[in-house]
Amino acid sequence: MPTKYIRKGTVQRGKWTEADLLRAAEAVKNGVMGLREACRTFNNIPPPTLRRRLKKNDFIKRTLGPPCILGIQNELKIRFHIQKLQKHGFAPTRENVRAMAFHLADQLKIKHPFNRDNLSVRKAEGVSLARCNGMNKEKVSAYFNLLETTLMEAGLVNKPGHIFNMDETGLQLNNKPGYVIAQKGSKNVAAITSSEKGETITVISCCNAEGFYIPPACIFKGKNQKTEFEDGMPTGSVVYMNEKSAYINTDLMFTWLKEHFVPRKPDGKILLLLDGHASHCNSVEMLEYADEHNVILFCLPGHTTQFLQPLDRCFFKSLKAFWNKACNTFVKANPGRKISRLQFGQLLSEAWSKAATVDNAVSAFKSTGICPFNPGAIPEYAYLDSEDEKLDPNTSAVYATESNNTTQTKDDKMPSTSALESEPKPELINTDKNTPETLLNKFFPVPSSSSASIQKKKEEDQRKTSKRKALHEKKNKRKNQKIEDESTDDDTDALDGLVTQSDDSPDEDDATECLGCGEKYNVTTKADDWIQCLHCQRWFHESCSKYLNLCDLCGENLSKKRK
Repeated sequence: MPTKYIRKGTVQRGKWTEADLLRAAEAVKNGVMGLREACRTFNNIPPPTLRRRLKKNDFIKRTLGPPCILGIQNELKIRFHIQKLQKHGFAPTRENVRAMAFHLADQLKIKHPFNRDNLSVRKAEGVSLARCNGMNKEKVSAYFNLLETTLMEAGLVNKPGHIFNMDETGLQLNNKPGYVIAQKGSKNVAAITSSEKGETITVISCCNAEGFYIPPACIFKGKNQKTEFEDGMPTGSVVYMNEKSAYINTDLMFTWLKEHFVPRKPDGKILLLLDGHASHCNSVEMLEYADEHNVILFCLPGHTTQFLQPLDRCFFKSLKAFWNKACNTFVKANPGRKISRLQFGQLLSEAWSKAATVDNAVSAFKSTGICPFNPGAIPEYAYLDSEDEKLDPNTSAVYATESNNTTQTKDDKMPSTSALESEPKPELINTDKNTPETLLNKFFPVPSSSSASIQKKKEEDQRKTSKRKALHEKKNKRKNQKIEDESTDDDTDALDGLVTQSDDSPDEDDATECLGCGEKYNVTTKADDWIQCLHCQRWFHESCSKYLNLCDLCGENLSKKRK
């Protein structure tokens, strides 16, 4: 929204009033005085201004510069709506505010110069010191020499459909608010997220230089695979389970190559570019299988993938941006619901369809100098030592910096100040269906975080918690009975000084705290069982003690007594 300009006391421009303009125009029309004399007489009105106003018969004084496109009242409506969204934890982004202005002007039939082009705010990415040191001309030159030799020997120089790149990235089941628009002076701007830290799911991506993408393969942490995990995923996608973590390992890499990649690859030899991760090249069985099926595995130099790997250069950033946008849309449309594995497929499909474009794949291989083969495609700023070599007078080699041939164009559709000044002010259409408040709430409703569905979900969670506590109690009683039969009187004497709280159990008090981590039972997030100490009768997580059915304090005292 444009700021309201307040003239300084020393500025003489624009001191005339609308009444001065009318009197000067009347004097000129009646022939009482000339145009310049009238301008001097009536508070120093600029002669071009009076001449233009007489020609257009327009004597309304407006503010300096272009007027508001939407009008002051409509802009106030947008401001109040932004403040309302911020109070509910859904502060809008810059893109949301631009969309508000566009939809409001479009629905109210207000003439505007807005277009549908999206503007973006660029954010710097952190690059480790190892990556900076890895990008040097000697290493990159050796890589391109080996790549050229491999392409010529395999006959793949002019076959972009036979050159592939495979890599994996992690997507979190959470949304990131990013930049938002809030009231000026706000100290703490809150934005609701699905959770503090979402679960990470690995997505294996692969494409060739022609723009063909292999359907993604996703890795979930766990052992039991459910068919619901694949609901809504892109056609041909698969889900792999890894019991230890959601990261790729040698077995999953071999499975992906044998069952997912080779059946989809074209006939003949193909080149598959990989980074130097241990899971990509440590399996002898996988290397033999690739050789038998005409797959040439080509490893990229270490700490150089940010400039030499196509997927890192032009695809993953786009995929994560669309993924985050899809997550934000889901959270706003479903207040109170968390993003889980069951929604992953649909959100991935939405982001994948927008990011996996032919242009992204073709430009990725072109910008990395792979296809078409062009070592000069790597920019000079990619090398850590490029500036030192230019400034060193003793260096024999001279490197020329290539300039970007990009041009910046101005929007010719923006009307001039005089054109906007001559147009009438936009009028509000105050009907029941098209008021600014109605339109803003229609296109950008304020989500409610305290709905009846949330309360219902809390009650259901409490019922599940009660059932879980009953099952834990039965399990602990069976364990306690075995331990009590094996206990000796000496062990009991050694623990006479400990505090006994037999009535402090999760069944009677939901606020019971774990002896180890201090977490309360009614808000527990760990999946571990709750165990009751055999001697002090207090409760703790199974993972919060190194002793069987004993808390750490009782277990240590018992160990000292036995020694």
